[in-house]
Amino acid sequence: MSKRKLRIGFIGAGSIGSLFGGYIASIESNLYDLDVIFFSLGDHASAINQDGLEIVKNQTVQKISTIHAYENEEILVERIESDPSFRFDFIFLTTKTYDIETVVNQYQKLIDVSNWVVILQNGIGNEDVVSKYVLKSKIIRAVTTNGALLKEPGRVIQIGEGLTKIGLAFPEKVNVKEDDRKMGEINLKLLLDLLRLAGFETVIAENIIMESWEKVFVNVGINAFGALTRLKNGELLKSEGLKGLMGEAIEEAIKVAKLKNIKLIEKDFVALTYEVARKTAENKNSMLQDVLNGSPTEIDFINGRILTYANELGVKVPINELITYLIKGLEMSVD
Repeated sequence: MSKRKLRIGFIGAGSIGSLFGGYIASIESNLYDLDVIFFSLGDHASAINQDGLEIVKNQTVQKISTIHAYENEEILVERIESDPSFRFDFIFLTTKTYDIETVVNQYQKLIDVSNWVVILQNGIGNEDVVSKYVLKSKIIRAVTTNGALLKEPGRVIQIGEGLTKIGLAFPEKVNVKEDDRKMGEINLKLLLDLLRLAGFETVIAENIIMESWEKVFVNVGINAFGALTRLKNGELLKSEGLKGLMGEAIEEAIKVAKLKNIKLIEKDFVALTYEVARKTAENKNSMLQDVLNGSPTEIDFINGRILTYANELGVKVPINELITYLIKGLEMSVD
């Protein structure tokens, strides 16, 4: 039996994109013949093309030499224009959230020849931004608790294992027609199979938007607080005052979610966040890393998104408002 050829792209292959793309490229299967393509910063792309991608996990190093990496889309745009049959089966958006609209515009021609667009990012509301440029019926969202750190070009460190959840961002757009519904189910199962073969614990979520909100509750309660205090996740819990503020920020976010009619399961999200902080006690969260590196943060899609929705709903979220503007002030202070 011949293998099924699949082409998978990663736009913004930094830490998490390199982790997922690297493990997918390392799949050895009798079912699939994989062509994995990265779009990343020039030094990272050069290192991958020259020496392969190294993934470090628990002191072990795995090298993947089958990835094709590019600094931008130009070469493949030329190929698309000369070869009408060229397509991506899945193209992942793994940039920082603040870049999402820019890269969708930049890579529009590649996205147009992609069967499915997978948003693998932090935050909420990402799919609404993408849907301005991409058919809603071809957008998949993915949320993960896996962690990664791009320490140097060509070398990514896996700093945490967890669960990945995938689902159609706009299922109502796929379920209208029977053929579309079946294709949606088939391709979600295909993506599920690929991620599991790559070693990721993965499930299909019935309501992926709910799942993205549940993850953002944890981000709301940890990320900005770590960024402002420079404390690792576990260190945040040593201050009862900080713990209280973290809990208040999460409660505000839950209130906004309920007002937006997001269906949430009965769960103590404050206690869950504290547990995540304990389990990742030595981690410097991604927003703290951004601040330490002098980079922009994803505040607009986390606490800032809660503030935006609250303003639209006419409710007050004072902790999230304060946190959002403090982080924005930090961003302004970076030379």
